Amino acid sequence: TRDFFPGEMRLQRWLFDRFHEVAAAYGFVEYDAPVLESEELYKRKAGEEITEQMYNFRDKEGAAVALRPEMTPSLARMVLQLMRAETGAIAAVLPLKWYSVPQCWRFETTQRGRKREHYQWNMD
Repeated sequence: TRDFFPGEMRLQRWLFDRFHEVAAAYGFVEYDAPVLESEELYKRKAGEEITEQMYNFRDKEGAAVALRPEMTPSLARMVLQLMRAETGAIAAVLPLKWYSVPQCWRFETTQRGRKREHYQWNMD
């Protein structure tokens, strides 16, 4: 994890503003998902490397949860929620053009350009 001092925060805000502008220019709309998801979601939808690098634990109710290591499994879960159970039809205009800049966490070896806490620009 890391701190963002005011100068770094200004730079990050400038960069993220460019992400938002590019996404909007191409007709994408922003979405977000919980930072804390069921561990099972990532075990089913993510690769082995990611599941080995998850920050996971049991919450106070005993549920196995994980900090979001990437956004794709959460996006898949959200798209499935849009599907009508009886017909399988999706309750949204296709194609979906969604984007996000989520904060993600992975327990991996830190090195230049690879931190355990990072942001990931997704245009899906």
